[in-house]
Amino acid sequence: MNKLYSASKFRIFAIISCAIIVIGMALGTVFHFVSNGFFNYGGEYSSYKTITVSYSIVELNGEDIDIEEICDTAIAESGANYYSKTNGSSFSDERQIEYRFAVSEDSAALDGAVTAINNKIAEALSQYIGGEIIKTHAQMSVQTGLLGGGFTLWRAAVALAVIVAVQLIYTAIRYKLSAAIVAAVMDLHNLALYAALLAICRIPVSSSALVYGIILTLVTVVCVTLLLERIKRNAKDNAGSIQDAVVASAGQTLKTNVALPVFLAVVSVLFFVAVAIESLSVVAALIPMAMAFASFAVTVYGNVFLAPNVYIFIKNIGTTISKPSSKKGN
Repeated sequence: MNKLYSASKFRIFAIISCAIIVIGMALGTVFHFVSNGFFNYGGEYSSYKTITVSYSIVELNGEDIDIEEICDTAIAESGANYYSKTNGSSFSDERQIEYRFAVSEDSAALDGAVTAINNKIAEALSQYIGGEIIKTHAQMSVQTGLLGGGFTLWRAAVALAVIVAVQLIYTAIRYKLSAAIVAAVMDLHNLALYAALLAICRIPVSSSALVYGIILTLVTVVCVTLLLERIKRNAKDNAGSIQDAVVASAGQTLKTNVALPVFLAVVSVLFFVAVAIESLSVVAALIPMAMAFASFAVTVYGNVFLAPNVYIFIKNIGTTISKPSSKKGN
């Protein structure tokens, strides 16, 4: 453990973290201008184009028109490629088919598909007498993904601010200002590293990313507080240097700092496997699991390797600053 914690090791871990964060910021900025955004937005945050066909079938001489087949054929002939199709209905017997396309899909092709769908349905209806399709309408629209109109992001930011503020006040009172600085650095570091990994790996970001960001912060608060408590006890009980106290404390909190994120990762995996089984969709589980692993990997790295070194680094700065003032006093 002694080899992992020192001023020189702090520089190494700081360089690693800064490199990842800078790469994430750079890639995110590039993708912001050439793709759909800083992050790879998915789920409720993704932008996409749709063709929605709403219709209600009334009896047509005892026969039905296959509206879905008409729509599929028209879209295929337009050259457009949809990535999902959903069928729905309402209590008023109105049915709906929604086709989703990538936001980069040619709008002219989609408009052509809409016109073809409406024409093919009208042509099919003209073959029947004594029946009709009412409320038949196909339209194309563009859905622009917003972070819940900013509401979800705002609530997550408030939650994070409250967690960090309570932690800093408690830490400053119980462990002094230098410890509060350590806590603030670790909170910012882990959140920044998590965001950088999402940007680099292009993991589709949905509201789950915000949830894991909050969980990451809570785990960081718990682990850093446990480390600071151990350092305080070891510094009081032993006459050794502050580095000895930090090394001993890091060893004592190692199991907790690893076990807590691993436990949460296992719980997340089990939960999303259950979701995948229920929805019959592997993607529904893999994307949130990827975000979970990214957040928990960051907490292990930051709390196990960086936090003790940050504490040593800040204490060394405090000692260096205090020495000249103590000499003047003598």
